[in-house]
Amino acid sequence: MKLQSLIFALVVTGIFHISLLAQTDEVKLDSQSKITTVSAMRVRKSPQVSAEEIVRLKLGTVVNAIARSTNQDSVAGKTDYWYRVNLPNGETGWLFGGLLLDYTAAQRQDLARQIIEARLKAENTDFADRQEIYDLAASSLTDAKDVSTRAEFELLKTLAIANTALAIPSEQNNKSPYREWLKAHGVEVVQNEFAGGYQLRSDVLWNLEKKYHNLPIADRIAWEAAETFPPSDCEGDEVCHFFIEDGEIKYLSLHPTGAHASEALKNIGDVLTDEVIKFANDKGGDKYAVEQRTELKKLLASLRLALAKTTAPERKELVSKLQRIL
Repeated sequence: MKLQSLIFALVVTGIFHISLLAQTDEVKLDSQSKITTVSAMRVRKSPQVSAEEIVRLKLGTVVNAIARSTNQDSVAGKTDYWYRVNLPNGETGWLFGGLLLDYTAAQRQDLARQIIEARLKAENTDFADRQEIYDLAASSLTDAKDVSTRAEFELLKTLAIANTALAIPSEQNNKSPYREWLKAHGVEVVQNEFAGGYQLRSDVLWNLEKKYHNLPIADRIAWEAAETFPPSDCEGDEVCHFFIEDGEIKYLSLHPTGAHASEALKNIGDVLTDEVIKFANDKGGDKYAVEQRTELKKLLASLRLALAKTTAPERKELVSKLQRIL
């Protein structure tokens, strides 16, 4: 009985030892550079998600991989190897390859652009994550050499501000972690008292479009500006909703043959309703109604000028609607 127990213990120990070797077995690499694609990426002591965390790396950190695991692993729907990398303190740790991209210095700007665009679209990111997106965009802007690249990263940095602002709640206190950020970016964001929280001011993007108007990216900047609606509480007021679309009219004026001209025309057509046309044709009313009608007719005049410059087929319906306004 004692002999059987001893044999069993040895077998169990051997299996554990083999399992441990399997977990730490690695394939040596000839120094491969990688870049992190998520914020606060965890570096672990061994190639498994249950291993102890050593440190976290910021978004866009370049690391040197000196080995990889012998087997691939599946984490959060991605399958890849784990990579052992050199850390700044002289130690090494393991990173999951599904959250890394191959890196070369020549590709740095393209990779940064790819990473930032992906992270801006990611859902359920928190305030700290979004700050890292901004930091990567800001550093990439500093490193940009030509005007087109600077324009692109300046747009991405601005979109990162917009993204971060959305993560800030309306109510805060003096010890809030958001206070410092709002102090630094207060002129670029506005509190949305209707929806709650904060958002980017659209004029930040319009000023950026003006700065780079002669570059191809100006079209995208203008569309981002047009889609950045001001805080409002229209609540079914169709005239109010039409005023909200003034950014899309401005987009058409600046880029009548732009990539989003058809979409802008459709959106404007949706809000230029019979009720808006009726209000534009009405007479009298209180002081507020007269002032609002005056502003509406100015906006409609801008729309007419914009339509004269575009050739998109959706313009026909809008021209027909405008002909009904006296």
